[in-house]
Amino acid sequence: MNLNPLLDQLGFVAKVIALSAAIAIAFKTVAPRLPIPATSSVSLAIVLTPAIGLGLILAWRLWTTNHADSPHPGND
Repeated sequence: MNLNPLLDQLGFVAKVIALSAAIAIAFKTVAPRLPIPATSSVSLAIVLTPAIGLGLILAWRLWTTNHADSPHPGND
């Protein structure tokens, strides 16, 4: 029985949990000190920024995998 894939998955889960905990601690300690005004435009920016960022990353990955100069254009 090969335990390497299981250890890789557990390592990945541990990294995600550690990063999530670090972000939560940073929000809890740093965020109250930031002078962010309570306006609707700031709220809209906070809500849309993750979706726009993820959309840009996915569009870039789609462009690089389907680009003619890509090492593996399209699906092999």
